[in-house]
Amino acid sequence: MLTSVKLALIADMGQWDVKQCDARGLPSGDVISAYYSDDAASLLEKCTLPRTGMYLARAGSVALGCVGHAGHGDVAEIVKLFVRPEARGEGAGSRLLATALDAIGRSEFRRVRLVTISFMTDAIALYRRFGFLECEPFEPAPTGLEEATRYMEMVIR
Repeated sequence: MLTSVKLALIADMGQWDVKQCDARGLPSGDVISAYYSDDAASLLEKCTLPRTGMYLARAGSVALGCVGHAGHGDVAEIVKLFVRPEARGEGAGSRLLATALDAIGRSEFRRVRLVTISFMTDAIALYRRFGFLECEPFEPAPTGLEEATRYMEMVIR
């Protein structure tokens, strides 16, 4: 049951990203190919491998959001932090990020990175509250989104 809920959240996130890009005249097809080239099941599988995690925020039986993390060497990456629009402003994003960072902090990772986009101002503010700072790009931005893509990092040890 939880797997299907997480898969639905990941699919909702992709649809939300496309709508937001389209509303701003950004190339949404590049967002999908860059960040959702794996289907939701493949992405979920990646977040259940060793040194990874996928977490779900719920209110009773209602799924509010999810976040994942994956590790490479001494760097963990926050992936797919998403809170359904109707649940935003209630603290679910903060709880999800705190949960992921707690798990990451109990490992050998030294840094945590993430990629976001400039119009996600609430998410960027959340990341800053947790200590993330903008950094140099650590992977290529999708074609057409180079100016809007933001890279953030936090040193944890």
